[in-house]
Amino acid sequence: MKKVLFKIKIVAFTNISVLFFTTKIFANNPIQIENITKSNTTLLIYSSVLISVIFILYVIAVIKKFIFKKKSNEVLKKETDDHVKTAQSLKISKERFDLAMKGSNDGLWDRDLINNTVYYSERWKSMLGFADHEFPDSIKAFEERIHPDDSEQLMNAFHNHLNKKTDFYENKFRIKHKGGHYIWIHDRGKAIFNGEGKPIRIVGTHTDISEKQKIEDELHQYQAHLEDKVNERTQELKRAKEKAEESDRLKSAFLANMSHEIRTPMNAIIGFSDLLIDPDITEEQKHDIINHINKSSNTLVYLIDDIIDIAKIEAGQLKINKTESNINQIILDVCNSFIETNNLKENSPVKLKLKKGIKSDNFTINTDPVRFQQILINLIGNALKYTDKGFVECGYLVKTNENSSSLEFYVSDTGIGIPKEKHKHIFERFSKIEDSKTKLYRGTGLGLTITKNLVEMLGGEIWIESKENVGSTFYFSIPVDEFKGQREDVIKKEDESIKNWESNTILIAEDEESNYRVLQMALRRTNVNILRAKNGQQAVDICKANKKINLVLMDIKMPELNGIEAAKEIKQIRPELPIIAQTAYAMAEDIEITLAAGCCDYLSKPIKTKKLISTLNKYL
Repeated sequence: MKKVLFKIKIVAFTNISVLFFTTKIFANNPIQIENITKSNTTLLIYSSVLISVIFILYVIAVIKKFIFKKKSNEVLKKETDDHVKTAQSLKISKERFDLAMKGSNDGLWDRDLINNTVYYSERWKSMLGFADHEFPDSIKAFEERIHPDDSEQLMNAFHNHLNKKTDFYENKFRIKHKGGHYIWIHDRGKAIFNGEGKPIRIVGTHTDISEKQKIEDELHQYQAHLEDKVNERTQELKRAKEKAEESDRLKSAFLANMSHEIRTPMNAIIGFSDLLIDPDITEEQKHDIINHINKSSNTLVYLIDDIIDIAKIEAGQLKINKTESNINQIILDVCNSFIETNNLKENSPVKLKLKKGIKSDNFTINTDPVRFQQILINLIGNALKYTDKGFVECGYLVKTNENSSSLEFYVSDTGIGIPKEKHKHIFERFSKIEDSKTKLYRGTGLGLTITKNLVEMLGGEIWIESKENVGSTFYFSIPVDEFKGQREDVIKKEDESIKNWESNTILIAEDEESNYRVLQMALRRTNVNILRAKNGQQAVDICKANKKINLVLMDIKMPELNGIEAAKEIKQIRPELPIIAQTAYAMAEDIEITLAAGCCDYLSKPIKTKKLISTLNKYL
């Protein structure tokens, strides 16, 4: 502004100077002045106007220049401010980016696709265990460290993005660390394309996800393990469901079969019992009827025994009571009982054979005689049931080696045989092998299950060899600790003869009228004097009052005072008095309880007359 004013002053001064010097020149010559004045008045006026116009235009130009310069300065200042702001924003953005990269702990890479060069940040290199100067900015150096199994899929993902098949580049791969191990990297990037659509640059980040991948791998392994467990459990549940369904089916079949098996002998017992009161039947018919009743009664007892045994086995309450046992005598007794009850005479189509492994009649081993006998009864009974002609043979062999000895028993038959596909099911509960089209075979389907469990409880094993329509052989082994042969009394035959006991008095403690009548009728030919007690307390009181009582038949389950407690009290009063327990339980542990209470012997219900007489003969 000051410069503009200065220029205006110079122009004004110049004009005044021109007028001053002109007047000075012509001052001494008035005529010239007059002439000049007259002739050039117009010229002077025009000159002055022109000079004024030029001056005004100049002033205007100067003012415009000033205004333009001022505006230019304002624009320049604004641009400068904007530039400063932009620089500050760029600085803040860079600081934010650097902070974000450091915060994320990611490594940066920048690849120039035109010049085929690459930049790796310091953090990128430190992920691999290298200092900044230790790892070259080289594509080859990077590619050489990629795990061989991951190289192909990494390159495919990279080129798919450069070919615009994906919006972003992303991949997970393993890369070799400076320490020699591999780390997992999560790689992400974005390409920049030129106007022609060709990639010219791609920038991305590396994230170390080794720990995350380790956790994921462990989770996948756990998930796979869990899935295996779930599948395994599912299969177990499926098998359990199928087994339960099969068990339900078998139980339903068992219950239906049980109803038939119980009603069949009961029908014979009741029907033949009614026939006995017919006055027109002969003695021979009576004898035949009684045989049928006995046979049906035995069948019913075996049936009940099987049900009790299987219940005891499943409850884990069946006990083994080993003692010195005469093997040959037990086998002989079992065979003789089958010969007698099944009428296996000379003219029978089925022969029962016995083959001893050791000939001595005194051969004994330490085992449970009751359970051993039960095993033989089940196997021989089964063989006879399924054999219509030919033979059933029972025997055993002695098996010895350096470490142990055992007896291998067998029951062989020429019966219907068992199909091979059913061998593995033959020892299952309620399983029966039969051909209902030709013949119905009676039974509970529990015998072989019980037999298998008894053999295993004795320390042995059982197996089968069979061919359909040819026959079957059941084998079972019993381990032997020591072979013995010194018990001569084992084979002593029981005395079943009727004696005259008219000088003896027996107390029968029995609350059930029918059971008392059976015992009373069985003893009628002995002429023994009989007293009765209807409960345990009465039995104790009678024994206290009557010193002539020679023996007590004590029922175990009675009102007021049971037989066990009554026996204990009687033994305190008369310790020498024989007490024989009569029980419907007949389990080994129940027998032990009766003997521990002071009873000298026991009779299992139903009580047969011969067994009753032979037992009483021991004490009267």
